[in-house]
Amino acid sequence: MKIFNIKKAIVIGTRPDRKDQLENCLSSIKTDYPVLVVDCDGYEMGKIYWTLLNTDVDEFIFLQDTVEIKNNDLFKVCFEDFDKSVSICNSPRMFGCYMGKYKRSILERMALKPTQTKLSSVEYEMQIGDDYSNFEMPIKLFDNLGKTDKFIERWGHKVMVIENEYLIKYKSIWNRNML
Repeated sequence: MKIFNIKKAIVIGTRPDRKDQLENCLSSIKTDYPVLVVDCDGYEMGKIYWTLLNTDVDEFIFLQDTVEIKNNDLFKVCFEDFDKSVSICNSPRMFGCYMGKYKRSILERMALKPTQTKLSSVEYEMQIGDDYSNFEMPIKLFDNLGKTDKFIERWGHKVMVIENEYLIKYKSIWNRNML
């Protein structure tokens, strides 16, 4: 049985040890779209998979809890300006950081499963856009959310800051040696 009866939503993936990150993310979101917080195993794919299994949401924007929204028009752009799926971050590949507007009808056609390790999550991040585009080519929204040389201390550790006029993504892992 599906637990929600909504058609469009924003899904925030989180973990129990990220209360401060989640609070920062949620406080930056000002929208009428429902916001679902998903905390389960399987890294980002686990949260996307959980959303498919436990809701009836037709389209959802997936963001990690380490995203801060600067311009809430992002949600209007993704949901109202484009009928197609949207890859919000295109670095290092499509659906970078798993950020994007996904469609249930496409995800259900893919062979999805939660990832079991951070390494497998990072590896699938490089593949999900290709797999998704076998069914629908997403709109590539931003190409300016790639690696930078901007770092700050946040939440007790060093993070890379990638941002544009719509959002800030605080990355705790930015190379394979950090896994």
